[in-house]
Parts: sequence; structure tokens; C-alpha cells
Amino acid sequence: MQSKKIFFLANANSIHTVKWVDYFVDNGYEVHLATFSTVNDTKCENIYFLSNKKTKLKGGNYHYLWSIWKLSKILSDIKPDIINAHYSYSMGLIAFLSKKISRVSSSLSVVCHGSDILAPPYRYIFDILNKYILNKSDKVFAVSDQIKDKIESFGVDVDRIFVGQYGLNIQTEQKIKDIDILSNRTYHPNSRIEFLLDALAGAKCQGLRIIFILSNIPNEVYDRLVLKYPYVTFYQKLEHTKMIHYMSRTKIYISATKSDGTSLSLLEAMGLGCIPLVSNIVSNRSWVLDGINGYLFDNKKDFLLKLDKIINIKDDKEMKAINNEIISEKATYVKQMKKIEEFLL
Repeated sequence: MQSKKIFFLANANSIHTVKWVDYFVDNGYEVHLATFSTVNDTKCENIYFLSNKKTKLKGGNYHYLWSIWKLSKILSDIKPDIINAHYSYSMGLIAFLSKKISRVSSSLSVVCHGSDILAPPYRYIFDILNKYILNKSDKVFAVSDQIKDKIESFGVDVDRIFVGQYGLNIQTEQKIKDIDILSNRTYHPNSRIEFLLDALAGAKCQGLRIIFILSNIPNEVYDRLVLKYPYVTFYQKLEHTKMIHYMSRTKIYISATKSDGTSLSLLEAMGLGCIPLVSNIVSNRSWVLDGINGYLFDNKKDFLLKLDKIINIKDDKEMKAINNEIISEKATYVKQMKKIEEFLL
């Protein structure tokens, strides 16, 4: 049995939180979790709901600040060895201020998932805030090289930065590939969903089976896209197990994000035998070598050219074998979480 008390401050309804929290619960640590979510999907039984207000996924959750005193009291009572906050300028800020008020001697670590570092609102202001929080943290987790580079630009010592995602624990059994193209990025300007849809329309893909899973899409936008692209199957929301089932049946995975952390969806696609066709950004280049285990694109013309190449590939076994090897070596859940555990402690 481990002696360390680990206190998480994170969204208890997030798959990212579930992966982190459940690992430490399963490995015998005393785990506590404070959250602004109203639902707990983790195995943690020591749960503290900080607010009954609905959290906005697009930001602007200023009511978080009103819970600092409540959280500081909880920290004073528990006296954890480690405080781990997910997302820098939101939970990281709350954790830092609460720790300071409570005067506990816990180490503070912050997990940076992507948009909190690469695409924050009011960039100048939030860059200053992120720089302050991360430099005050004992350890920082970056889920991609692109995020790590940005964190280093804030002056954070590289020895205090862990780079890597928590990995996958999906089954890689081969399914019949009866879905041609799948996209599952959140509906957000950074995802460039309509860029992809317009490109596919230009490619005359009406004869292909195409699925777009668009979480957080407003109803009126969803209805407009359904009418405009009748040959595409759209989902506003799909449970993760169902999405994985569809991905296992997919030939080509597409993503056009302008910036990203290590995309869990990309790793899942690689592990499930999809050929990735993704935007040419730093985080994607860490996983995809153009023309070797997938394709990277810079613009619409490039996207269409490489989509045509994939559609006309006669034998993709070598690409799939390379991706399986990459996932096995660099993105297996238990292996990655063990590395995270060792760095955290």
C-alpha cells in the first residue's frame, strides 16, 4: 500500500481525469478529487464537489474563484503530499491560490492539455498568468512537444517538465473497414471542421461512407451542416465506446486542427488501424511521418492530393504495422502512467 496522499483538482466528468485518477486508485494510493463537475466518472470515493453551477466548456467560468476558500479548507484538513491540477490557468490557478491560503506543504503539479497553453483567450494576459503559475509549480506535464516548447518559453526549467500523453488501453482487434472517413474533433474554430467538409465536397466523396462526430456543436449549426452535406453522417454526441467501435471500422482518420496537444484521437486511430491524414503541425509531426505511417497536409489542395493517395493505396499493411509498433512503444496506458507516476513522485 502506498503512503502518499494525492489530491486532484480536475473535471471528474473528463476522460483525461478518469485515466489519471483511476490509475492511482488502482495502485493503492490515497486519492482525493475536487471538481467543478456535478458528475464523477472516476473510481475515486473521496470526492469534493466545489460548485453546483454548470461549467461552460468554452470558458468564462469565473465562479471557480469563489471556491478558493472552500478548497483551501479541504486542503488544510487533508494535508495531501501532492496536489495535481489539470489545465493551467483555470485549475492550476485555483490550486496555487488555495495551497497558498491553506499553507499546506504539498508539492504542486499542473497538467497542460493543449488549448490552455496554445490557444488561451486574451493571449497576452493568459500567457502572463500561465507563466506565473507554471513557474510556481514543482512539476509540469505537457502532453505534446509543441506544448513543452511553449512552456519552456515561459522560463520553466526543462527538468521540471514531463512530455507525454497517458496512452491507450484499447483493444486492437481488426474489424471490417466499412467506414471510409471519420472525424471526431470537437466543434471549435481550432478544429476547422468546415474546412474538412468543404474539402470533401470538392473531392466529390458522395460515394464514400463519411462520419463526423461533433461534440459541443450548437443545434442550429448541426442542422445546417446536416442539410448542406447529406452524404455525411453526423453525430452531436457519441459515447466513447461507440466512437471507438466506429473508428475500428474506419479506413481514414482526418483532423485539421491548427494547434493541439498529443491528440488522443490520433493515437486511437493509429492503434485501431486507420490511416491518419492530419494537419502539418508540431504535435502531429511527433507521431506521423508523411508518407510513411500516414500523411500530413498544409492546405486544401494538399489535403485532396493525399486523400486521393490513401484511397488508392493497394496495400496499407506496412503503414498499419508501423503505427502498431509506435503505439506499443510510446502510447500504452500502463507504461505511460508508470512513467507519469515515477516523475510525479
